[in-house]
Amino acid sequence: MINPRTGNLLFAPSQCVRAGDSVEAVLALGLGEANDVNDVHTGWSWLRASNVRVGNDFLALVFGFYHNRLQTVLLDVLPALVGTASNEAAWSEQAALQRLPALQHWVRSEVGREGQFPWGSITADYDFKNVTSSITIRYA
Repeated sequence: MINPRTGNLLFAPSQCVRAGDSVEAVLALGLGEANDVNDVHTGWSWLRASNVRVGNDFLALVFGFYHNRLQTVLLDVLPALVGTASNEAAWSEQAALQRLPALQHWVRSEVGREGQFPWGSITADYDFKNVTSSITIRYA
């Protein structure tokens, strides 16, 4: 799904997201559900896509665009659809902390390791402010 040499996100043979893509280009791919754009009027806009199926996993993605160029991706890998009772009932601060090792393992299986690459960086982290674990991709 993540090309370790380029940082491109490949969802299907004809669905590829690249650093620098525009909001319109990513929207046109029709990834998952709930594709809503939030322009915060600071140069940044955010596109959310939930329930993007990749293999047996469901992804929740937030694409961050600065002046309409993709700069960052926040990614969550889930075993069930976003918005389902089983997924929502399982949420807790403890569960979010316990998911971090699984996300770190997912990153290693995709790109070999966390850290810096020629195309940018990828990390799996726990966010104390938002009480969630997620994967962050930042493009150079």
